[in-house]
This record gives sequence, C-alpha cells and structure tokens, in this order.
Amino acid sequence: MNAGSSSPTAPTGHAPVGYPARREHEIQHVLADFHAELDEWTASVLTEGPLLKHRSQVTGAIGVLRAALERVERMSAPDRSQRAPEIMLDLHHLWDFFRGKLLIRHLPRYKSLLDVSDELAWSLYEPALRAAGAKAGQFPKEPPLTFLSRRPIPFAMARGADFEPLLSHGRQRTFHGRSAAQHLPFPLIGIPWSSGRHLPALLAVAHETGHHIEDDFGLAPTLKSRLAERAGLSPQRLAHWERWLGETFADVCATTACGAAYLWTLTDALGPAGPDGEEGSGDYPPARLRALVCRAAMPPGTAGLLPPLPGEPDASDDEAEAVVAALTGEGLAELDGRTPQDLFGLRRPEGLTITVDRLLNTLPSNRGDVPGILAAATLAFTTAPDSYTERGIGERALNEVLALVAQTPRADTDRDLRAQRDTVSGNALFDALSAPRTSNQGVHPA
Repeated sequence: MNAGSSSPTAPTGHAPVGYPARREHEIQHVLADFHAELDEWTASVLTEGPLLKHRSQVTGAIGVLRAALERVERMSAPDRSQRAPEIMLDLHHLWDFFRGKLLIRHLPRYKSLLDVSDELAWSLYEPALRAAGAKAGQFPKEPPLTFLSRRPIPFAMARGADFEPLLSHGRQRTFHGRSAAQHLPFPLIGIPWSSGRHLPALLAVAHETGHHIEDDFGLAPTLKSRLAERAGLSPQRLAHWERWLGETFADVCATTACGAAYLWTLTDALGPAGPDGEEGSGDYPPARLRALVCRAAMPPGTAGLLPPLPGEPDASDDEAEAVVAALTGEGLAELDGRTPQDLFGLRRPEGLTITVDRLLNTLPSNRGDVPGILAAATLAFTTAPDSYTERGIGERALNEVLALVAQTPRADTDRDLRAQRDTVSGNALFDALSAPRTSNQGVHPA
C-alpha cells in the first residue's frame, strides 16, 4: 500500500472490481469458449473432410448442447455465478464422450477402420430407415456411430440409453449430471480395441446394427407376438426364446447381410467352450441354437462349407428354424411390409467362392457391396489364414470398401424438425442439470 493511501489498488492505479463482477466475466469467457468450439465442430461437417458423413450426428449433439448453453445464459446473475460452472463442467463431460469419438477420425489409421465399420452398419440401417419412412409425430433418426471401446466384446447402445458407464470416469460430476447422461442422442456400436484391424471381427457390427433396427423402428412388439403365435413353442420354451429374442433377431440380421461369413466369425468368437451361462440363462441362446438360427437365416444360394455345429443333437434343435420362420418369414409392417432379406440380404451369395479365390490370388474382389467384400475377406481368412496375412487381404478389402464410400452426409434430412427435437432435448438437459439439490445429493469425486 502506498503511503497515505486508504485502500489497495490494482497495478493500473484503479481499484479492482468486486468478486461478483469478476465471476460473471469468467463465466462469460467459458461460455464463449464453449460456443466457439461448437462453431468449429459445426464448420467441420459442412465441407468435405473426415466428418462430412457424420453431419447429422454432430449437428444433433451440438444442437442439444447449444440449447442447454442458451439456458445457462438466461439464468439470473446470482444463480449463474453459483451454478453455471458446475453445469458447464457436466456439459463438457457429456460432450467429451462424443468429442473423443470424433477426434480419432482425424487419424488416418483409425479413420479408415471406423469408416468401414460405419459403412457396414449403414448398409443394413439405411434400407430399414428408408422402408420405415417418416412417421407422423416421429423425429428423424441418425444412423449408428461406431467407436473403439475398452469393453472386451462388441455392444450396442440404443438411442436414448444411459451412457454414463461409458464416460471417462464412469459417472458425471454432479448428481443431476448422472440423470442427464440417460439421453443418448443417437445409437452407438462399440468395437473392442483388442480387435485391432482384424477385418473379420467387424462383422459383429452387423449383429449390433440389428439391435438398433429393432429398437429404432419399434419391431419388438411384432417380433414378440409372432414368436408366441407362429413358432409353435411350449410355454416353457417360449419363455426362453422371449428372453433371447433380441439377440436372435440380431443374429438373423447379421447372417442375412453377411451370409456364412458371419456364422464363421460367431463360431470363432464363441470358442470351444460356447457362450457364458447355461441353457435358458442370460440373453443369448446356447451356442448350438445360435448356430442353428444362423443356418436357418442363411441367404438363398449360400454355397461353401459351414462350421460344424457345436454340442450334441438335442430335441430343441428344430426350434431354431421355426423361430426364424416365425420372425421373418413374412414382411414387417413397420418396415413397409419388407423382410430383412428384402432389405439388406447378401447379394449374389453363390458367387462368394469365386470372390474368395480372387482375393487369395491377389485380385480385386469385383464386388460393389460392402457386406459382400467383407464377407469374402472373412471367408478367405477362414479358408487360408496364412495367405490372408501374407497377401494383405484384410487391408485390400478395407481399401475396396473405402473406394465405395460416397462423400456425402448420411441421413441429413429434415433439418428444421431435427432442430426442434434438439432444442427440446437441450432444455430437458438443462432442467436436469439445474434442478435443486436435496441434502443427500452432493458432488461426486472428480
């Protein structure tokens, strides 16, 4: 303090402003920085680049965040000073869940792998999306986004699911942030990091896409009704198959799209010991029944050897064919009266043996369909794994798929309707984050 001065002064000679004013400016800086980042992400999906095909997914997530940020800006100054930093930390945590999955697509090694897995998912999802059409009162649907995951097996996270367990620290900062993580804006498909660039492992993406087709287009009631009315199962066996229904339909979708190649990868994934659990437990049928489901769903004209059936013959073996016929023998009204085979059945399955020979002889596949190229590469691996590796069949097939990818956004329609939906979701997100706490709702450790 200078001699004779009655109050502290800033280096400029002016008295410092009070804490409330400094706090308000700090919050405004953080808000402006968040908006600026979102502006950059928005620009990144408007022109050709790594994220162009993900425009609908990115703009959807950003629309939700912007609506929530606008609510923060409209808070009273005292409320904003007290609550805004914590709310924005949760918003950043939520956005970081998507940020990392998008940033990795700027690395060529991972971009190519994820582009191929995205394209396989789209090859099933897009025909179903077109068949389902726009329904009155329903918002448009973005396609699944694939990503690399720490989990040991592939998995699907449905639109609107609770994704808090997948966050970097497993949970949100605040109690209300935890409830806000129950609104996944588009479906996800996780692929284990441990799969690396082993292309046959990607066929599991077709199975996980089957889950999203069932969820997004509301097929479960019809499938359950058909199972009960058409499969001819006893009440006891019906109870088992009802529990297995989701996984069974997903296996049907994957086999329909990828043919025998999916059954080979499934057999390898299950291993000699079969799936976890005993008969009638869990969400999956026993390994033998899963294999029989895939055989019953095999595209017409399938040629070549199939893997041997696991286990011993059982009285329940005939159920698999009856179940598949009940579920997909006729078209589904929700999909414009079409069956999975109608929508995304493997093209020219009888020609895959020729395609496999071409790949093993270092020739191009001469196929123009993503599932067909990946199925042929997988069958080349099961036929001659040494040659598959030595002749770079996996990378060659990956590059063939990439050459088919059109540089246009996926499902980028009905933007005004999407914006309305995102605003509603963003307001709900803010309401969840800003709700008053009760005495037992503290802050979780960072």
